[in-house]
Amino acid sequence: MSQAPYLAADASATEDLVTGGELRPFLRRRAATVSRTAAARSPRGARSPALPAGVALVGLTAALGGVTGGQAVAARRRYRGFASTVGDIEVTVMPSHGSARGAAPIEMAAFGDSAMAGVGVRDVTEALPVQLAQRTADAAGRPVHVIGYARSGARTLDVSIKQVPMVRRVPDVSVLTVGTNDVTHLTSLPALVRSSRDLLDALLALGAPVVMSSLPEFRAMRAVPRPLRDVARARGGLVRLVQRAAAARPGVHLVDVCRMVGWEFVDGPGMMSDDSFHPSAAGYGRIADAMAPAVLSVLTTSDSSGGFR
Repeated sequence: MSQAPYLAADASATEDLVTGGELRPFLRRRAATVSRTAAARSPRGARSPALPAGVALVGLTAALGGVTGGQAVAARRRYRGFASTVGDIEVTVMPSHGSARGAAPIEMAAFGDSAMAGVGVRDVTEALPVQLAQRTADAAGRPVHVIGYARSGARTLDVSIKQVPMVRRVPDVSVLTVGTNDVTHLTSLPALVRSSRDLLDALLALGAPVVMSSLPEFRAMRAVPRPLRDVARARGGLVRLVQRAAAARPGVHLVDVCRMVGWEFVDGPGMMSDDSFHPSAAGYGRIADAMAPAVLSVLTTSDSSGGFR
């Protein structure tokens, strides 16, 4: 399995991200700031008018398009092949304490992008699906067998058409991280609405509840320079809204990981891997801490309504 790391779209796609209508409110706010700054810096007593917001918007759009396009190309070249990965994931973990002899394992299926594929760590036990499985096993007192279908670079549509059909065991719970590549690769919002709905339909059709992580904290991705990082964060806000709407259905639990632990990735040392884009083992551990209660909750609900498979 190839787990080549991704970083951002190419220069032309990034320029589309900057100039696209979906981000015009973001650009207008920046343009207003530019206009006010220009007025404040005028020589005292000068009667020069503030820079018109429309002119500032055009100038800012052109400047950001050039700057972020160049940043995206440079970032891709710099970090190509930089991130580590663990390869295929299929592990059975046992509870850390007590005996689980004779207990049937909980089946967990992991889908999504590089965060769920283990990019950024070197040992499979450090990967997000395995850390999440360990926390589930410890809380449930049962073994957890986890299979990872996630692939680095996957967008929402990729998970639906390339990963879900690969499932070879009926899961008790599906776990999902997706959306970052839809941000960086500029998936259109109408297409994302459709693919998000179709993906969750496909996962629920497997017969198990879905625990889905929110998008990550883009401010922690120091491999992506500013202002490109700000633009990605702004578009990420739109993708979050799409995911929230798609997940508002029975059987899907959306965990706002960014709200719960995102600040730790911005301020805390050691939470990001050497590539400054993907989480480290400690970072994946905190994501697992945030998602594990939801996983246990949906499994407990399944147990009370008919038992684990």
